[in-house]
Amino acid sequence: MNAKSIICTGSESRFLPICLCLLRSIRDQQQTDIDIGVLDLGLQPEESAQLSPFGPTIVKPGWDIDFERPAAGSGSITTGNKQIGEGFKAMVSRPFLREHFPGYETYIWIDADAWVQNWWAIEWLIEGARRGDLNIAPEMDRSYKHSFNFREYVRWTFEPHTTLFGEKSAKRVAYNPTLNCGVFSMPANHPAWSLWADAMRTALSRKVDFFVDQLALNHVVYSTEPPRCLLPSQFNWLANMAMPAFDPVTRDFVEPAIPHRPIGILHLSGNTKSAPREVRVIGHEKPWKTWLVYDPKRKENGIS
Repeated sequence: MNAKSIICTGSESRFLPICLCLLRSIRDQQQTDIDIGVLDLGLQPEESAQLSPFGPTIVKPGWDIDFERPAAGSGSITTGNKQIGEGFKAMVSRPFLREHFPGYETYIWIDADAWVQNWWAIEWLIEGARRGDLNIAPEMDRSYKHSFNFREYVRWTFEPHTTLFGEKSAKRVAYNPTLNCGVFSMPANHPAWSLWADAMRTALSRKVDFFVDQLALNHVVYSTEPPRCLLPSQFNWLANMAMPAFDPVTRDFVEPAIPHRPIGILHLSGNTKSAPREVRVIGHEKPWKTWLVYDPKRKENGIS
């Protein structure tokens, strides 16, 4: 291990195709010495073998926190409309990346359904960690639909925070923008790692919530105010909140609003990874129907 930084992600079988897209986007854009770590969340041996060309360290995590969970071989349990099985380890293991991939100065997490379009996003995530911060983007942007329906947004976040951490914490957290932990970076010595793990233990002892990792991290940030830097949306563009536009000149996905700044990391959140989407093309009248997953041919050929 020569690299000082590692990009971590996790995948189960159903996420393998888009996880491979993420890994390929990292290696294709790479301009810095960096390692990749993958949490194996139930991949078959032949599926794990498909990761090999990208040179990752593959770790099979156990359950890092003891809580009421599916018994071995029992499939999954349900919380709300989400099924929780082995893939839930991606949430539970997130505060324990240092233990699963020891020895690095900087840890970057990118969800398997996101991909790197521009390497400057990784460089700034590394630099932010070097400065001692948790670096993370809020779910707020002038183009995001919910940014102008704040009352409904608060209502959506207040209830789960109350259940997991109490009303006092919920009032503090719900009136701040939710920090999306699908993309973040932290130095190894950051205090939020242990605080996050403790908050997760508390939360999972009260209720198994699919978004427990994000709820717990938001509780830590807004309750203890550890060193952090809130990033622009281009570092974790949430496609289900605002479909990106496409610039046919640079052949990049960009913000839909002027000045159409390029996106660094595109996150295919929600159902935006399940089918082709209509994307507005800058300077064109007709939209372009395309998959949003990483495709190196898009950069070569543009609109087809």
